Amino acid sequence: MHATKKDLTPKPVRTFGATKFFFSSSILTCFIILSSCLNKNESFSSLFKVSLSTVDHQEFSFGSFANYRASVIIFLQPECPFCSSYGRTLRSLDSVFKSKNVKMVAAVAGKFYPDTQIMDYREKFNLSFPFLLDPDFVLKKKLNASVTPEAFLIDGKGNTIYRGMIDNWGYEIGKVRAHATEFYLIDAVNNFLAGNPVIIDSTKAVGCYIE
Repeated sequence: MHATKKDLTPKPVRTFGATKFFFSSSILTCFIILSSCLNKNESFSSLFKVSLSTVDHQEFSFGSFANYRASVIIFLQPECPFCSSYGRTLRSLDSVFKSKNVKMVAAVAGKFYPDTQIMDYREKFNLSFPFLLDPDFVLKKKLNASVTPEAFLIDGKGNTIYRGMIDNWGYEIGKVRAHATEFYLIDAVNNFLAGNPVIIDSTKAVGCYIE
């Protein structure tokens, strides 16, 4: 009587459970990535959907920022002593930014200042960049601005790259240095345009509270 030959052929391994787990994990990963992209797009469109009127009664859309590698928003108040002290600095910065194709605008939040007063401030310092009116604090709330002057560096996708002080000349209310030694805004712009990390991406702005 011959012994039955044992079948040594490897049996296929059933991997349905593992495949199902991998498939489910892949879907979850794709969903997380998609959600992240959607959130970024919402952030992207949030600022760029805002439009304000200039002091010259022309509509300004922040969607135009997408045409620049970077843009700068400065919150100002005509009667704020710090804003007056930075008038000449703003004119110099505007000249530098124009040479780098960086858009610069000013924003005046609230309804306290009449158009004529804003124009007087602009003309006093010979400023040529747009002055935007934010009577209902739409832009202020969007960027969470709190004082003037306060600067925001925005990239072409609507992300805030830097926010805070222009430089360290005024470091406390009523206290200033003889000369600025740290130039936060221009350094942030230069580093960003050069593709370098913006190490100091925020500082606490010093000035007059926006009310």
